[in-house]
Amino acid sequence: MRWRLASVPALGLALVSLLTAPAGASPAGRGWTSFEVVAGSRILAAASKDDPSAGELLTVVIEGDGDAHGRKGQPSADPTPHDPLGFRIAQAWPQGPVAWLGRPCQYVRDTACTPSDWTTGRYSEAAVAASSLAVDELKRRSGAARLRLVGWSGGGTMAALLAARRTDVAVLVTLASPLDLAAWTQWHGASPLAGSLDPADATLPPGIVQLHVLGRFDQVVPPALGEASARRLGGTVLVWREKHTCCWAKRTHRLLALAQPAR
Repeated sequence: MRWRLASVPALGLALVSLLTAPAGASPAGRGWTSFEVVAGSRILAAASKDDPSAGELLTVVIEGDGDAHGRKGQPSADPTPHDPLGFRIAQAWPQGPVAWLGRPCQYVRDTACTPSDWTTGRYSEAAVAASSLAVDELKRRSGAARLRLVGWSGGGTMAALLAARRTDVAVLVTLASPLDLAAWTQWHGASPLAGSLDPADATLPPGIVQLHVLGRFDQVVPPALGEASARRLGGTVLVWREKHTCCWAKRTHRLLALAQPAR
């Protein structure tokens, strides 16, 4: 997730034409199968293990914001991430059925996409609703009854918003995620994410085990800001010796041990 969040100018309409090029190959690698999920009027990229483990708890790892902005803060032509850290976390997840879910307009050709989908409206009601429908499909495919939602950076923000509206989430794990968007954009001196829902305004159903982990050396979601917003949401808040992009995929065994559902 980049912190330069300039609002979408009129130029954004011209950028839509650049989306005619394919978004690029799915991140699914060896032992994984990629596919697209029709979620209402939107299409989302997803992947699952070829030989999933049996279990009533499905872990869904949600991708980060991807390549949302260029170097000068303008909206990119395609939000598909150059390095899908969320997918690498899913690959490294050590136990149980696991699936990965991309964010709107990543890895897919969706004619409904506009730059607001990955800038000011990246957490809009429409984006959250589409992601929830996609999670429904992943759950149906796995046969699981409950969910463990895991998200890195903006993927954790989306995971928290999903957990607030669902009744089947047993565990929520956020990694280096801004959970108070108003405070986060203000801290960076960036434009507010107008049109997006804010986890700071959400109330999670009782009984969800929450684990929010921040990086001590994270300059995108600094611990001082992240701790305050995570504690307002609830659950366990930890600060590890990590940067924003490193090294979450190497911590999955430890995360799994800490992110077990309540009995």
